[in-house]
Amino acid sequence: MSENIKINVNGNQIESAPNKLLIEACEDSGIHIPRFCWHKRLDPVGMCRMCLVEIETPRGKMLVPSCTTEVTDEMVVDTESEVVKKAQEGVLEFLLINHPLDCPICDKAGECPLQDQTMAYGPGESRFVEEKRHFEKPISISEIILLDRERCILCARCTRFSDEISGDPLIEFIQRGNKTEVNTFPNEPFKSYFSGNTVQICPVGALTSTSYRFKARPWDLKSVRSTCNGCPVGCSTELNSSQNKMLRILGIDNDSVNQGWLCDKGRYNFEYLNSEFRLKTPLKKIDNEFKETSVKEIYTELSELISDRNTNINFLIGTNSTNEDYVAFNEFAKNFPTTNQTFYLNDDYLYAGYFEKDINRATIDDLNNSEAIVIWSEDLKENLPVLYLRVRQAVKNGAKLIVFGHSNSTLKDIADFYYSEDTVSKNFEIIKDISKLKGIKEHVKDKNVTAIIGKSTPYQLDENLDKLVSYLVENSNSKIMNAFSSGNTFGAINNLDNVKNLRDFTKNVSSENTDLLFVVGSDPIGRSVFSNEIHRIIEDIDNVVCLDLFLHETSELGNYIIPTSSTLGEKEGTFTNIEFRTSRIDKLVPSPGQSLSDWEFISGLSNFCNFNNNIDSLDGLNELAYQDFDNQDSPSFKNLDKPSNFDGIINDYQPNISTMPNETITSQYFVGKKLYGDNITIRYSDSISLLGAKQFIEASESTIEKLNLSSGECTLKQNGHKVSANYVVNNKLADGVIFIPQNRRNFNRFDFSETIEISPNQSKEALNVN
Repeated sequence: MSENIKINVNGNQIESAPNKLLIEACEDSGIHIPRFCWHKRLDPVGMCRMCLVEIETPRGKMLVPSCTTEVTDEMVVDTESEVVKKAQEGVLEFLLINHPLDCPICDKAGECPLQDQTMAYGPGESRFVEEKRHFEKPISISEIILLDRERCILCARCTRFSDEISGDPLIEFIQRGNKTEVNTFPNEPFKSYFSGNTVQICPVGALTSTSYRFKARPWDLKSVRSTCNGCPVGCSTELNSSQNKMLRILGIDNDSVNQGWLCDKGRYNFEYLNSEFRLKTPLKKIDNEFKETSVKEIYTELSELISDRNTNINFLIGTNSTNEDYVAFNEFAKNFPTTNQTFYLNDDYLYAGYFEKDINRATIDDLNNSEAIVIWSEDLKENLPVLYLRVRQAVKNGAKLIVFGHSNSTLKDIADFYYSEDTVSKNFEIIKDISKLKGIKEHVKDKNVTAIIGKSTPYQLDENLDKLVSYLVENSNSKIMNAFSSGNTFGAINNLDNVKNLRDFTKNVSSENTDLLFVVGSDPIGRSVFSNEIHRIIEDIDNVVCLDLFLHETSELGNYIIPTSSTLGEKEGTFTNIEFRTSRIDKLVPSPGQSLSDWEFISGLSNFCNFNNNIDSLDGLNELAYQDFDNQDSPSFKNLDKPSNFDGIINDYQPNISTMPNETITSQYFVGKKLYGDNITIRYSDSISLLGAKQFIEASESTIEKLNLSSGECTLKQNGHKVSANYVVNNKLADGVIFIPQNRRNFNRFDFSETIEISPNQSKEALNVN
């Protein structure tokens, strides 16, 4: 590593790494240089000139943009000279010429860099008296983003993010000269999974979101730091509320995880918290109808059922709970013989994974230092979207990308090697002799490799992933990241004993061996590829207790319904992400009605039954979860609340997965999940509800022709079940491969292991189900 160099800034000597940008070197030493276009996660462009500083050169002093100038040894810099101040005043005067006086109504007012820097560095008065530019305002550039063009200062943050970071160059400058504006291309909306980041990094109020526009002022907001539980990446977030309503979610720049970015689902899937359809009181089914009851009455009836401790209990548990919730259920289950209770995770894709001690586990930051990245998993962009951004960044920095399977077709354009042949069928010929594949030996043998491994479809055979992982472990300096894709999966498998998946549930659970079923934050009937079997099983069980936010297809089969608090902003706890990093989840708003946290309900039932468990306090559960760790390494509330640990603490857990490998069930279809599905929370989040409503299939153009589809619509039929859908041409899919999204409404009622008839749509059925 090169030694630091010394530079002189404003008469003071500071140290910096060589070749660092001057604006960053000053920032590291506490010297603020104003800026608009510069952002530390984007390539510098020097467009706004607000960061001009004076440096000494052999020809005398000169103004240079500090965002594009690298430091050199003994450089002399002045950021506060009269020449610099005059330049800053000039830049701001020109920027304000056409900037509207929207501050009283602008969402950015109060946290606006243009507002703040005009106050700090701008001229005291305006000399401009001519008419300003005017545009229609706002215009909708997507379902969730609005654009006020006259507010734009042409910093290109939004266009650069979309091009450099997300790879969706759908927003750009158009026109020229004083007519230049930012906009989308004709008939091409800003359909990006990461568009909300452009709103957050916009230095003015040009880009706003439909969910927050005109809702509150920054000084009215209450804020807490938390962790997104939408997927196992575990992005650091700031939650904002006003008048006890969640109004906004912002990304926090956690350098090790999300680097400030969020996907739009993680950013905008919060409006369901305020939905009128939230469950608010406990319900009991009487004569096939739900009637309001009390938690005490439910406790009384359940205690009579389980008091002798010989009851056969099964738990169908979701991935949206906290680690402390899982610990509470696990401790409760210990009151019954191990043969009488089993935990099933609400996940079609859960499998044994690769957690052996001789396999090195990868962190997200390991991508930065990888010579090669190997991926065989669910579509990262759809299921682990911010991890997808980190992979793109690593490839941009020089890592070779090797991708297996059809699922990651969004990475095909930047992959060095993309192997998709025969990865849906049972044979998997491509994986039989990995060493013969082009590029594998050259870029993997003895190289630093990070592998992201997980089932790309619920029907993938475990043995094929085993072969790939074995090859990587034996032939490279590999680290493996287990790519489970549902919420707090890693918290569940760490804190529940002997976790199984939904396929195991269909094989093992019946009314004959289940006296009581707890369904916790789960809607497998609405989302799982095994929904038909799960529906039949739950329907036959006499006693079903559902803990959830809403009534849905699964909870409607319950005998008792408990309204619960959302993990998003309504309760405290911890979350464990894909790299076993545990971080804090914090509370910001109250839960509606008589809602309880999962742990509060099961703790109350345990106490009502006089069970001896230490699960009657959140702090006690937190200590119980991490009792095996040294005090300084423990991700306890006390440690996580230290500023040095805000980004989370990584520990070496040994997960408790006992699911059986899939050795037989295959599908001729490529079945996967889209980022926006018919999820109950998305359904009740107005801003994004329609994004998960449309039904469609994807196939290559030649495959579409073979199916004789031409109208843009088709019908899928099987055993009397019929769904009308659009078809989308995706030429990145291999010929013969048909992608069907399991999390769009009614698709999961098909048996994907059997043939589905796909024909042109003869009717005009509505394809948008919302």
